[in-house]
Amino acid sequence: MADWSDLERELMLWREAGETPTLWWRDDDTHAPTGPLDRLLATSERYAIPIHLAVIPADIAPDLADRLAGAQGVYVMQHGFAHINHEPKGAGASEIGDHRRMDLQLSDLREGARRLADAALPNTLPALAPPWNRVSDATLPHLAGLDFRLLSQFDARRTAQPARGLMQVNCHIDPIHWKQGARYRGLEPTLDSVVTHLADRRTGRADRAEPTGLLTHHLQSDAGTWAFVDALLDRLSRHDHVRWVSLSSLLDPL
Repeated sequence: MADWSDLERELMLWREAGETPTLWWRDDDTHAPTGPLDRLLATSERYAIPIHLAVIPADIAPDLADRLAGAQGVYVMQHGFAHINHEPKGAGASEIGDHRRMDLQLSDLREGARRLADAALPNTLPALAPPWNRVSDATLPHLAGLDFRLLSQFDARRTAQPARGLMQVNCHIDPIHWKQGARYRGLEPTLDSVVTHLADRRTGRADRAEPTGLLTHHLQSDAGTWAFVDALLDRLSRHDHVRWVSLSSLLDPL
């Protein structure tokens, strides 16, 4: 398991190779202004790091647009439609998974996109972050036809373009342990995921061009999770050879 010295050593290896590691930050389940959302946005602003909010379209509060309007470096992604699991018992939870009719999946995604547009949230990207990070392979070819240009799930991507007209940029770091109720995973295992993906990119075991993604959930974060995120961002922000990117900058050239 990794500690802070392992992260510093990995960043030094990137520097010695003349390379700059890129990172990005996504936070799931936004739907309304809350105290935890205020804390999240304040953290993003304090470190001048772009934050990508995966917003649940079915639950958007009328005052969310006003809350986000004055925030700096905030981008919006579509988080499915209603964050409801439609998979049978024993299958991994998903709103757009293998066992749901395709017409119902696509109808939900269209309605979600319409509600996001009606909400007029700032900096809304043509990007889908599916609830539980799961989407059926059969659904992927339909996403570009719904005007999605980017898909974000979890773990190192197998390909940068999972379907025609669609880019994939995943997250790789989750400080929350979910199986025993949402609680902080712990320093060593969480740092291990940071160091592992950076090392895999540097050595070619993972796609070097995919930025290392931090995934948070502001509504489910306990004190340990908040403390880790703050410590990680503080440490990384003091490295001039680390660059945080927005997904908009990756989409621009397409």
